[in-house]
Parts: sequence; structure tokens; C-alpha cells
Amino acid sequence: MKLLLATNHLGLGGSESYLLTVAEQLDRLGHEVAIYAPEPGEGAGIAREMGIPVLDEGGLGGLDGDYDASLVQDAGVSLQIADRCPGLPQLFVAHSAKFDLQAPPQLDGVVSKIVALNDRVAQRMRSYSSKVDVVRLRQPIDIERFAPRGELPERPRTALLLSNTPSEDRLEMLRRACVTVGLELARLGGPSGHATDVRPAIAAADVVIGYGRSILEGMAMGRAAFVYDWKGGNGWVTAETYEAIEADGIAGGAAVDAIGIDRLGEQLRRYVPSMGPINHDLVAMHHRANVHAQELVALFDVLAQPSPHPRGPLQEMARLVRLEWRSRLENFGLAHENAQLRQRLRESEAQAAAAREQAAHQEERVEDLRQSFESSASWRLTRPVRALARLRKRFARRRDS
Repeated sequence: MKLLLATNHLGLGGSESYLLTVAEQLDRLGHEVAIYAPEPGEGAGIAREMGIPVLDEGGLGGLDGDYDASLVQDAGVSLQIADRCPGLPQLFVAHSAKFDLQAPPQLDGVVSKIVALNDRVAQRMRSYSSKVDVVRLRQPIDIERFAPRGELPERPRTALLLSNTPSEDRLEMLRRACVTVGLELARLGGPSGHATDVRPAIAAADVVIGYGRSILEGMAMGRAAFVYDWKGGNGWVTAETYEAIEADGIAGGAAVDAIGIDRLGEQLRRYVPSMGPINHDLVAMHHRANVHAQELVALFDVLAQPSPHPRGPLQEMARLVRLEWRSRLENFGLAHENAQLRQRLRESEAQAAAAREQAAHQEERVEDLRQSFESSASWRLTRPVRALARLRKRFARRRDS
């Protein structure tokens, strides 16, 4: 199929990350994919690096392409595509129950079907006046890219707040709570800056704090995950809490009580290292991106008409080359990370060897001083005094017994 994926702004937020993940997975399945973004941000560069064409306002002519179906994420692009591509089926992916700009247009016939990524948003979508079938799917995570990076320690040392949105009062509460439990808190996102690849920051942390996709990415990499952000928090994701937290969209709304500094500290102390492998298994079980793409294709098959233009051999060759290129880039990144770890290991071994050598040198100095002192004239002259002192101690012990 020839598919058009659309979002108003293609930056580095959660919904944009979703779109890029889906675009890559659909491309891997052999579908021809293009992204339309009137406001291309940093995410546009990532898409182009993957070989996915990006259309902006200057490329509106691309909307006249012979697409089979579209995936849209907000009302603005939904209406633009309805205007430029009349009759093109739209699969609307809803990411928010709060922001009206990310709600489907309330015009009959514009949106063909809605995908909701949690129960809370699904309930909101079903309450709109324009009745469209709502399908509940789960957030997709590429578990090949977001793979575990080693086991967790017995006691956590570092925490990463991975979020664009925490309010300053909640951020200060989190800082103080981390201090009370001995956690060093780092932050990525918002005023602290962004990264096109968050994996190194996640790998360097024992605990990932945030909400939504950031939590799932941390879980996929085998980190302990603590849900806390601008709307509150749910605490640790565990095998027991996962279902309720996921149904709420990992957004902090499943808590039944208020969370202050004392409560935050109390919850943070409940960390256990087994959270790492359990979290990875939960993501692998419920959130694999390749499975999500297959579910989307099944929905597109229902909505779209068969394409009149079959995929040509050169297009397929280009797709295979893109896959090889991505694989090589990923291998290069892993090789670079491995080289850095090896260098750190060599430095640690060198420091340990230097410490052992220094300790041995100190022992030699102590032995030299002892021998020098015992061979001195004062040591020999005071020998009777030391013998008398030993006799006094012996008699004292006998008397006491």
C-alpha cells in the first residue's frame, strides 16, 4: 500500500516519536510511506535519515499523490487531507483526551476509523458526537533499538527525568525526594535540552522517571520505571500495577491519593533490581512495534482500495538498501558504545592496578620503618622495660582470673 502519515508538527515529542516508529515499521513491511508535516521540526531530519520522505507546506503537491490510505494525528492535517485528497480513508490515531487540537474533526465522513492507545482516550473518543468506530491498540516500542543495557544494581544511584512537561513545583518536589533516598537526578527534555537519540541517557540511569512513551522506552531497556510528571504520578511500574497504569496511558492519573515529598521518598525506597527484567518482558509482551504495525495494516486493509500501482523492483531494491543502511548505522552505534565501555574498563583496571601498587608500596614502607626502628639503639636499650611491662600484664591477668 501507499500510505500517507500526517501530523501538524514533527518534533521530538511523544506523538511524533510514535509516528516515526510506525513509519519505519511500515516501511520494513514493504509499504510505501510518506510523512506530511506542515511544521517540520527535528523529527523531520530523523525521518529523512530513515529514507522516509517528508512533505511540508511547500510540498503540498505531494498530497495529490495516489495514496491508498492515511494515518493522521490531529484535526488540522485531517481537514487538510480531506480537502486535498477527497475520499482518501483516514485512520485517526488519538493521543490525548485533553488537547482539542489532537481530537478528530466532528464532521461526518472525514475520519474512517479511530485508534486509541489507552482506555482513557478510547472512552473520550467514543463520547464525541460524530460516531466513528474506535479500536484500542497499545503504544508501540521498537524493542530491537530499545534493548537492555545491563543489570540493575542492588541500590539505585542515578535517576533520569525524561520529560518535556513537568511543572517547576513538582520538579522541585522530585529533586528533594531523590536527595532523601540518595538518588542523583538528571533531566532530559524541555528546558534541559533534547536528544535525537535518548538511549545513551536511559542506559546511564538506573531509574527512568516520566510518563507515556518515555516510561515504556525505559522499561524496554531494562530500567526501573517510576511514573511521575506534571499531572501527578502512579509510582513504580510493576507486574501488579502495569495493567491499571497502561490503561490510563501511563499518564499519572491512576493514583488514588496525593503524592507529596514524603510519599515520593517512601515510594522511591521500594525499588528492587528485579524491576529491570520484568519491565523489559512487559514491553516485549504488549508493546512490540512490529506487531503494532501489523495491526495497523489490518485496519488499512479494511479501509483502503487495492492500489492500482504495484510496487516496482527498483522501489523494493531501495527499501532493502534502506534496511541495510539502518542496520549498519545501528551496528556502528553499538560498536561505538562498546568501544567506550572497553575504554572505561581499561581505565578502571589501570586505576585498580595503581591502587594495588600503591598499597604494596605502603606495606613495604611500613616494614622498612619497623625494621629500622627495631634495629635502633633506643629499641635495644628499652628491651628490659618492654619485658617488664609484659610480665606485669601477665601477673594482672592471673590475679583477675
